Amino acid sequence: MTIEHGKRHILIRLAKPVRALSSSPVGCGLLVTDTILNLRTTSSAAMKSSPEELVSRFLKSRRLAAPAAGSRENRTVALLTAAHFEYAQFVLRTEMGIKVFVTVTAGVSNALNISERTPTEHTGAARPAAGTINIVVLANAGLTDDCLVSSVISATEAKSAALYELGVKSVITGSQATGTGTDAVVVVSGEGVELKYAGAHTLYGQLLGEAVYRGVTDALSKRRGVHPPLEQLCRSFESTEESYVWRRP
Repeated sequence: MTIEHGKRHILIRLAKPVRALSSSPVGCGLLVTDTILNLRTTSSAAMKSSPEELVSRFLKSRRLAAPAAGSRENRTVALLTAAHFEYAQFVLRTEMGIKVFVTVTAGVSNALNISERTPTEHTGAARPAAGTINIVVLANAGLTDDCLVSSVISATEAKSAALYELGVKSVITGSQATGTGTDAVVVVSGEGVELKYAGAHTLYGQLLGEAVYRGVTDALSKRRGVHPPLEQLCRSFESTEESYVWRRP
């Protein structure tokens, strides 16, 4: 696995295609992928071009294959956001052979409380939109379909817990925010021991929740320059040993 972190993108290239579950604008659903892209854009650019067009232009500039429309195999998963990438977070947690590696970019300019009705004319149909809290979860364990879905729930709970801890409020009602109107999450399965559950009663779920919570908290607190080199994190994640666990001093 390699991770490239630039001012406008985070590009994750996996050693081979693996199963993933995604709510991203490009490559959404249950699929097989070896490329995950988090791309910074602007609201005006997102309104002028579709997510597929924005992603295809970037991939073409890097001489990478564009997403395969309609295919569930070897698709690029791509997220969009207007958040600043200098505050992107990379968090690794490992215990008893289970490893969880999380990347987060976050902004809350459109924070909302999902339980409240707010003014909108958007029905949920497809349209260009730039997400504000993007979460990518990579596990070394083999996650069943059940576990992939449960992982999304646990990641979302951890995100909301971070927003609560930081006191982030809905920009419409002023009540406690649970997320933003355009968040996205990607969960990537490894090929290790098979896991079926990802709730708070499981070690995997707790590692996932801790990593997402820390990532969202630090991203919104505008922390940067505190994580080890990405090459070291990638090696540690792929290693069969538990030789490295980073925790904030």
